Amino acid sequence: MGHPKFPSKHYDTPSHPWQKVRIEEESGLIHQYGLKNKREIWRANTKVREMRRQARKLTANSSDEQAQKEKNLLLAKLNRLGMLEQNSGLEDVLTMTPENVLDRRLQTQVYLQGLSSTVKQARQLIVHGHISIDGAVARVPGILVTKLQEKNIAYSPTSALNSDLHPVRPGIQEKTDDEMEEPIEKKVDEKKAEDKTESKQVEETKVEKK
Repeated sequence: MGHPKFPSKHYDTPSHPWQKVRIEEESGLIHQYGLKNKREIWRANTKVREMRRQARKLTANSSDEQAQKEKNLLLAKLNRLGMLEQNSGLEDVLTMTPENVLDRRLQTQVYLQGLSSTVKQARQLIVHGHISIDGAVARVPGILVTKLQEKNIAYSPTSALNSDLHPVRPGIQEKTDDEMEEPIEKKVDEKKAEDKTESKQVEETKVEKK
């Protein structure tokens, strides 16, 4: 047992510090989810690894009555967190990825619900006490939000962002997973393609008029 002032880690670090593929994947996740550092990815990896380990153990002991109870509890918990659908089984737990955990973080949900303009701004609003869950201020971006709590995420009662005229408050618009996962570079390329198409149409119109 260590000193209570220095608690032990709740995540496993990579087996090797220099792995190009892993480093590139982690960098992409940090950019996509607006994470502070790679430790948050390692925490998600550890959670998924523990769930898979438990699912394999329950699958091996499927004939045991206690294993059936633990299976129902595990699936109910993951469904409550929004990581699995209602009629999912243990085989679905084995296919889970860290993205399933990162999607349920409070920071991600604040961005998806349109309470912030960017996923990084979502983290800032949470840390500064502008976001509440069920009326209670939440200051931890990494909280895993349940499906019931997801519906009650809003600006905190004392936040200045409750005013529609606040300059930091984004416009009301729907956010989807596809919008969040779409790379910024892809959006820029699409914008350039649209501009080229519009310019070409204008030139053709001028030629027709002549």
